[in-house]
Amino acid sequence: MIHSEVHKFPYTRASGMQRTYDVTINLVRRDSGVYAYRSWVHYAGRFKGNGLDFPLVSRTTDHAITEARARVEEHIEHLLGVTE
Repeated sequence: MIHSEVHKFPYTRASGMQRTYDVTINLVRRDSGVYAYRSWVHYAGRFKGNGLDFPLVSRTTDHAITEARARVEEHIEHLLGVTE
């Protein structure tokens, strides 16, 4: 059975316009034990992108959400799959 958790947090970009984005991450643990995620990034109610999604290497839920959050923050910083 697939287990899913939704996490939301604000993230302020350090460069560019330095906007604060609203980020939603849906973290999924597959039957195989592999974690994956999907993200949605919004600013002022407007969709700005999903970032890039890849399987995670973490083996626990706490580590997986930390890894997913770090990836999404990096994608926002470098505008990978996200528009400013």
